[in-house]
Amino acid sequence: MPPNTQAVDPPAADALAASAVVTGLAGEPPSKRIKSSDDVAAAGPPAHVVSSSSASSRAPSPADGAATATARCLRLLFAPLPTSLASHPAPKAAQVDASIASFRALWTGHGFRTSAVTSPRPAVSVYLDSCAAPHPSDDELGQEREEGRTFLTFCVGMHQEQMQLEVEYATLKNIYWLVLFLRRMRLVRKGDMEDERVKGIVAQWEEGVEELMLMVSGKETDSGNLQELAKSSPRVLSKLLATLTDIDHSLRADQLLHEYNRISYEHCTLANACLRRWLDGDDMGDAKPRYDLEDVYYKSSPPGRYLPKYERITMHVKDPDAVEPSKGKLIFLPSLTKVLTSKSTDAANHPLDAVADDMIVSTWEELLRNGYYVDTIRKESLGPVLRDFYLSGLRAGKDSNMPIPLNAHFSPTRPLSLYLHGTAGAGKSSLVRSLLPALNTSIATHCDPALLVRFVKQNLNKPFNTLQLELELRPNNNDYSVMSIIQGRRMTLSQSKPGLVLVALEEMPSDVEGADPKQGDVGSLISMRFSGRRGELKIGDTGKEAPRNSAKRGISGDATIISIFTSNYDLEAPCKEALQRLQMFQHLTVVKVAPVAGEDRMGFASSYLMQLVEASLGPLWTGKINLKLVIPCGEGDIRPLVRYLRMLSFYIHAVVLKSKSDAGSVSVSVAFDTSTDITTIATDSGETMQLKPGSFQNLYAIEPPKLDARASNTVAELSQLHPNLQNPSELSQILDFYFAKTLAPAVVVSQNQQLIGDLVKLLAKSDGVHAISNIDPTRYKIMKSLYDATDTPNLRDDILKIVHADEEAFVASELVCHSTDAQLQIREIVEDTPSMTAFSTERSALHKDGLIFGVSVEGEITPEILSRASLVI
Repeated sequence: MPPNTQAVDPPAADALAASAVVTGLAGEPPSKRIKSSDDVAAAGPPAHVVSSSSASSRAPSPADGAATATARCLRLLFAPLPTSLASHPAPKAAQVDASIASFRALWTGHGFRTSAVTSPRPAVSVYLDSCAAPHPSDDELGQEREEGRTFLTFCVGMHQEQMQLEVEYATLKNIYWLVLFLRRMRLVRKGDMEDERVKGIVAQWEEGVEELMLMVSGKETDSGNLQELAKSSPRVLSKLLATLTDIDHSLRADQLLHEYNRISYEHCTLANACLRRWLDGDDMGDAKPRYDLEDVYYKSSPPGRYLPKYERITMHVKDPDAVEPSKGKLIFLPSLTKVLTSKSTDAANHPLDAVADDMIVSTWEELLRNGYYVDTIRKESLGPVLRDFYLSGLRAGKDSNMPIPLNAHFSPTRPLSLYLHGTAGAGKSSLVRSLLPALNTSIATHCDPALLVRFVKQNLNKPFNTLQLELELRPNNNDYSVMSIIQGRRMTLSQSKPGLVLVALEEMPSDVEGADPKQGDVGSLISMRFSGRRGELKIGDTGKEAPRNSAKRGISGDATIISIFTSNYDLEAPCKEALQRLQMFQHLTVVKVAPVAGEDRMGFASSYLMQLVEASLGPLWTGKINLKLVIPCGEGDIRPLVRYLRMLSFYIHAVVLKSKSDAGSVSVSVAFDTSTDITTIATDSGETMQLKPGSFQNLYAIEPPKLDARASNTVAELSQLHPNLQNPSELSQILDFYFAKTLAPAVVVSQNQQLIGDLVKLLAKSDGVHAISNIDPTRYKIMKSLYDATDTPNLRDDILKIVHADEEAFVASELVCHSTDAQLQIREIVEDTPSMTAFSTERSALHKDGLIFGVSVEGEITPEILSRASLVI
């Protein structure tokens, strides 16, 4: 037998593992401890990652590689801890020195090279070359300690299969988080969890988890079960929260959700999940961890020299006698493995550079996912600025030669400020709205999952006197002035830590003489108020000392505030000079925004359509799509093209499934015939579908495919109530788009109020549809304004309550517009972009897939509503 392999565990042990895991789901400890680390045979690891010496019970083949990876991941998450870790003696005293000595002995005993640090704070350093070195033989280290060593390498992100299993964990984490949440609830709310209503919600889901656990023992299970469990986990959680608050009215849903979020943050990656299992065990109570780690740092090779023997991670244990407030449990940087394995002999490179590059890629991908395409020119303008901002947040104010903090963090020191200008409809405001979730996702994925990016919107195209009032500095933060809102959004009661604030300063006016407001005056006002100064900016006072305490009142030096101006006009020199007096605008970057055109527009169409098709097919689709697109992409405003592509993806999805090619690759061509206005979809297997344009440039199949029964039944009943219904076939297709979540949202407009009311009532009879009827925008708020109380009733919050209770829910809303003003008030809610209030976060945005708005209008339909309508009936 080769020296780096071990004997195969007998089947009985694997069977015991599965049994122990299933028993543990109900909150009971496993009856027998079993061996549990990753038991996959290693094969030639790279020099910079650790190898594994555990043996696999069978050599995986390419056909079952995914299932094997899932089983390995499940063993790490659910099987009992290796005995050498679980039985390691705890420190005999509460002093830091005793904890450090015990902590170092644990790592040394598992074959790692370590050193003790005494100054400035006691710590233990573990050298990465000992992680990557070949394992000692079984005689030297022992089987149990070898399993413990393997588990520890996963805890610090240095296992040779870390990247692969981190990807696998991403598909399992929703399941794992809910399992831990259920354990926690059974511990602290045992009586409520025994309620029959709760059991009815979680019983079937937990049965699916128990079936999934059979993979731990090497048994094959349906891969579709994993996908269904992951997909249903948010729905089960939403129903569980609603039921628990019904059982005990003293509970609030946000309290329970805060607890679930805490679990998700602490287990955001496989490395963090393993770390918490080791330090906390499987006890979801509030017991003190085995070792209470506080800060972890990574010392890389000197710039330009790759010296692996000096590379180390240094871990500090909390001092129980310290008077500083606790930082909470240690959470590793989600990009931990990327940082530790980024090696370069180039003096200009730094381990964090690779993370910043990944964050830029994530930002572009997330923008595209939200339907916003960043062309090459804009990438060249925005990329370097975003990269500098990301790097400053990762470095957290430390010099590039200093050790890198590995705690989850993002603390920028370089402010990000942009001035986006261009013609109307160029996509400036869309970029701001799309950038918020892109920044949030990129930071959460790579830096800190608990950090939130909040949103504050201020329109600058108002009379100057009004702007002065709104930006007025007030003596406390208990008012609704814009300055107080901005300062208060970094840390709200619902946040676990301070975050970032994106301030959208929209519609900067021109600088022409006589304008009210004038660009130069607005720039001076912002410069004074953001610096915490009252009065007016006067020419020549550049060197004048600022008033006492103005810095405390202002926000000019706060790099956690992201400022983005939008305007139809160029940034004039007087305004730029006034703004750049502040530190936050020192790096103000001017970007000209123009509608995507030419090859970039076709590139966007191809990329976005591919993304839509892959998302609609879902993770169960194992094949590959090769897409050839030959269609006119138009010019100017890109929103009509986005809508066209969403409908096109609906039909491509149907054609691909009809081809019955669930493996290998499927080639799909989409061609538009300008002479007939017919779009043809064809696959290499011979399946074809022809589409024709209808009203409002909707796409309809010439030979209609089978509709969702809910759509066809609704239109059939509506036709009986209204025999003169116009465009019934088109309405059926729009409703089919609605149930497929292709249109986000679907908007049906009519001048017949009874018709719209009946449509919404009939939709409410369909499975999964919730109805909100008879909303008059002049009598009932569509969304809260900046100055409304938090409990002000409004349609946006009504919809969010339904969606948060059941993420799979559909919502049909009836809007009754008796005037032109009423139509103007609903423009944003029916627009095909996420709805955000003046103080939203990406998580509180209202995403509109699964929403349909029936709009009845008295008199003439305004152009703004017509441009947003899916169909007029």
